[in-house]
Amino acid sequence: MGRPRAPGVEDIRYTNPITGVISSTSMYLNEQGIKKTNQPEYKVNGEWVKPGYAPHKRASHKQWDNSKKGFFCKKLNSIEIKEKLWKKQGKFMLGDHEFKDDRRGRCDKLMEAFDKQVERYGDKCPMTLMPFTRETAYEKFDINNQIKTCSNVSLDRIFNHTRYTEQNTIFTSQLWNLKKGDSPMEQLEFALNPEWMKRYKAIVIERFPDQMYVLQT
Repeated sequence: MGRPRAPGVEDIRYTNPITGVISSTSMYLNEQGIKKTNQPEYKVNGEWVKPGYAPHKRASHKQWDNSKKGFFCKKLNSIEIKEKLWKKQGKFMLGDHEFKDDRRGRCDKLMEAFDKQVERYGDKCPMTLMPFTRETAYEKFDINNQIKTCSNVSLDRIFNHTRYTEQNTIFTSQLWNLKKGDSPMEQLEFALNPEWMKRYKAIVIERFPDQMYVLQT
């Protein structure tokens, strides 16, 4: 049914979500008689798969996710998920979610904040000095999907009781964010590279000069 639309795709089909009837066309009528568009299934190597497992779709998604805009849109989406979780948990968080953008496929405020930091510290983690990358694994069953890319851009909140504000957010490497975790300052002093901590403290003091006591260990 249907015609191949990409290399490796042997066939395309659509299953009516109401009747379960398989068709070669995407259009169907819902229970109110309104025309709707159904999601396709692709036949690849003799197996019917959802769009997320079709090679050409995964390649397209990877290209978008690895672009600057796609990468930061994904980061913004992660923030939105955390915001909903905090609300569900009843957590009281200081500040506002300053990077919020309700427009589909837009993350302008987040990218502007990143560019501002890059102008100041370069396109690298200001603590570890690792050059930034924005790479997303997108191969089916690729073990890298489960492994953090240490040099990828990561959003680190200085104070965990404060939302993702520009003042409270540092763009770091995943390596720094994973090593830092939720550890208090006195523990970080023992666990992390002294030079990393020196650079981190300088940023914290610059962002929050009234919180200098936090850095006194």
